Amino acid sequence: MPEQEKKNNWFVRHKLLTVIIVIVVIMVIGGSKGDNSSNSPSSTTESKQEEATANFKMNELVTSGDLAFIVTKMTEAKSLGNAYTSKDAQGIFKIITIDVENVGKETKMIDSSMIKLKDDQDRTFERSIDGQTAKGLAQGQFDLFLQQVQPGLSVTGEIVFDIPADATGLVLQVKDSIFGKSIDIMLE
Repeated sequence: MPEQEKKNNWFVRHKLLTVIIVIVVIMVIGGSKGDNSSNSPSSTTESKQEEATANFKMNELVTSGDLAFIVTKMTEAKSLGNAYTSKDAQGIFKIITIDVENVGKETKMIDSSMIKLKDDQDRTFERSIDGQTAKGLAQGQFDLFLQQVQPGLSVTGEIVFDIPADATGLVLQVKDSIFGKSIDIMLE
C-alpha cells in the first residue's frame, strides 16, 4: 500500500482499536444468537417459577441461590435512636426483622443490594442508613449488612427503611447477590 493510502485509511492507523472493535462485534453477534431460547421448555418452567415466587409471605422460607430468607416481623416508628443518636423519619421508618441462612457451600457476604422494599406504586426503597445507624447505636447492635454468613449458619438482623407514610402493598425483594433474581415477599 502506498504511504499516502496508509495515512488516509483509519483502520490501518488504529490497528489496536480495530482489533477491539472486531472482537466486540463478534461477541455481540455470538451473544444474540445464544439468546433465542425463549421458546424452550426450561424458560417456560422459569417463568412459571417466577409467577409462583410472588406468593411468598412473612414467616415463609424463601431461597434465592445460596441464601434462605425468613421475614419474621415488621414494625414502624416515626423516630429511632436515643437522646444521643435520635433520627426522625422523613416519612415513616419500617423496621423489618429477617433471618438469613447460608445454604450453600461457600461464605456469603450480605450487602444492601440484596434487600429492597417496594410499594404498590412501583417505588423501590433502599435501606435508610441514617435510621439503621441511629437504631444500631442506641441498642448496641451491629448492622446486618456487610456481614459474612458461613455455610450452614445464619444471622438475624433488622433492616430499616424510610418510606412515605401513605405507602401500601409493601413487598420485600430479596436475592442472593447483585446479579441474582429478586424474589418478592409480601409484607401486608
